[in-house]
Parts: sequence; structure tokens; C-alpha cells
Amino acid sequence: MNYRLLIILLFITSEIGWAQKTEILTDLINKVELASNTLEESSPNHMDPLALKATLVWSEDKSQLAIIMKATLLEGWHIYAYVPETQPYIASDMRLILPKGITKIKDWENPYSTPYENGIYIYEGTIVFVQYCSVNSFKKGDVITTGLYYQTCDIRKCFPPETKTISLVLD
Repeated sequence: MNYRLLIILLFITSEIGWAQKTEILTDLINKVELASNTLEESSPNHMDPLALKATLVWSEDKSQLAIIMKATLLEGWHIYAYVPETQPYIASDMRLILPKGITKIKDWENPYSTPYENGIYIYEGTIVFVQYCSVNSFKKGDVITTGLYYQTCDIRKCFPPETKTISLVLD
């Protein structure tokens, strides 16, 4: 047998295997939708126009989990979903620190953003971010740290960028 052909076939086979993504379990998707709707909203105020809550949702077999972050913005305030390099504002960035044995399945699911001006997109009102993860192992008491780096603005002013984090304990 031609060794070059064998090596090429092995390479293609391994690439196909690595390229396959973990499917998110249907029961977890349904639980995330319910939890997103029922997760209590926080109360922002004029000195802190973004309030943040987070929770964990497990699949039935505990092989997957989802981290849900719900941000509530005060009426008239926004954060940035996308900012072109030519603009001075700060785009929001989700933060996540996972313990050993837990890995992201895909990137964060972001809410729909609204076109603003000059190629900028914003988030307003109540917004939900979801991160699905695969669970190989964990220890009771391990912590997932999640959060949001953002800049809040209204039509007259912007606050300096800030990071809010929440620790979620696994049990």
C-alpha cells in the first residue's frame, strides 16, 4: 500500500473527527429557555445603570451545563455590542473562568443588537447571554466565574468601562 495515501487518509480522518462539534442536548436548550424567562431581573439605578444576574442550568444527565447571564439596563441607557475601530466606545465582552473538567461547547450566544450610529450596534433593556459547556468532571464546590466587561452610556454621558463578575458554585 502507498504510505503517502495512508498518511493522507489518516490526516483527513483525524481532521474530520476533530472538526465535529458537541451537540447541545435538547433538554438543556429547553431548560435554558425557561430559566432565562424566569431568572429574576435586578434593579439598575442612575449611579449603576446595569444590573447583572447569573445562574447555572444542568442537563438531565449532568453531561452539559449552561451559564445564563441576564443584564438589565436602566431605561435610556445602553452598552455596546459592536464598535468599529474608528469609534472611541468600548464593546462589551463576556468573561468566563471554568474549572478543570468543564469546557465550552461553542462561543457565547448573544442577544440581538440594535443598529445605533456610525456602524455601532448596542444592547438595550433586558438582555440574556448563554454559554453552553460540556462537563467531563468536576468537584463539588468548584466555582465558575462569569461576568461582563462593558461601558454604559445614555445620550448625554458615558461611564468608564467596568467589569462585573459573579461566582457560581457547582454542587
